[in-house]
Amino acid sequence: MDINGFKKNYMTQASCLEHSKLVSNLSVKFFKKLLNFFPFLKEYDNDYDLTLLKYGALLHDIGAAFEKKFDRGHHKIGRDLILENKITGLDEVGNLIVANIVRYHRKSLPDIKKHRYYEMLNEKDRRKTDVFASIVRLVDAFDYNHFNIIEDIGVKYEKSENFLTLTLGINIMLNIGYVEVLNKKKRFFEKVFDTEVLFN
Repeated sequence: MDINGFKKNYMTQASCLEHSKLVSNLSVKFFKKLLNFFPFLKEYDNDYDLTLLKYGALLHDIGAAFEKKFDRGHHKIGRDLILENKITGLDEVGNLIVANIVRYHRKSLPDIKKHRYYEMLNEKDRRKTDVFASIVRLVDAFDYNHFNIIEDIGVKYEKSENFLTLTLGINIMLNIGYVEVLNKKKRFFEKVFDTEVLFN
């Protein structure tokens, strides 16, 4: 199925689609900014890999409409929808990576011993999945209320102190609920990038 087919068939709510578009756009922007500070990311700075990031972010909530029906988390439902339908233009590994990005945008972290679809990837592709899924998970938190008000992300890296400061462009840090979500969602990213994330 092509990417437009996924959006048409599974993203039934306008707010969900706008949120997903925002997360997709911001994820790619964020990745491009991170390139300035984390040289290992240059390996993924190519059209195909960035398409995987873009699609993983765009489709991260496709399972949301079926959560009540199937009584399962939408991250797992979304993964299965991708694996069952396949995205046109991606090979088997590409579809598996996108499915895993969707799977790990929330809840548990990847576990090679417990998660068979993650285990199916080789070490290099698991690393790519970790990078992209941790970015999508963090960016998803920026718009967790689906208000679509974040337009860009300011990024500053203090190499000597090893912390990354993110500025979201609006004064959201007074919202305690927002802070809790950001602090929870940043942990995967901190683990993958081996750095501390701060917000202002």
